[in-house]
Amino acid sequence: MVEKLTTSIVLYGKVDSLDSNKWGDFYNYISNFIKSIDLVPNYMAVSRESVKSSKISSRIRVEMNLFKAIENKEEILSLSLYSLPEDFETAAFDYNAYICRTSRLSYPHIIVTLPIEIYEKIDYKELIAGLKNFIEFKDGEIFNMSNLESPQLYASKANAPSSFRTLDVKVNL
Repeated sequence: MVEKLTTSIVLYGKVDSLDSNKWGDFYNYISNFIKSIDLVPNYMAVSRESVKSSKISSRIRVEMNLFKAIENKEEILSLSLYSLPEDFETAAFDYNAYICRTSRLSYPHIIVTLPIEIYEKIDYKELIAGLKNFIEFKDGEIFNMSNLESPQLYASKANAPSSFRTLDVKVNL
């Protein structure tokens, strides 16, 4: 695993796990965003009412299950979309893009994590405005951190901020 500096946008607030159409709209929005930065959304995970596991698999395989859950108006608890290189070893560290919307944790949130060199090329204000359509926004932040320290772990508030040696909070939203 190669260490790289990432930038994450995390938005906290209420995520309606029962609004199936909103999950479909979120999936389309983030798929299009990843494509707009010249990456391929190729792996994903969905945790839903009937399947509590959120195992990462190829997008094509999981996409069918997502659309079936939406059609059945099933409660969806989280959706994660990745852009992973062909030679990735561990999805949690090797991604070129990671985006997740979750209501499963104590602090429901949306997180977008990108290598810093990709983040610097995006219009983050436009991205945040778009993401706010999928959460009852309360607060959030933009932060830099090593991918090996797991920005997702920080965003979930599982550990104290002081436990992350590379954490650098850039903006409070």
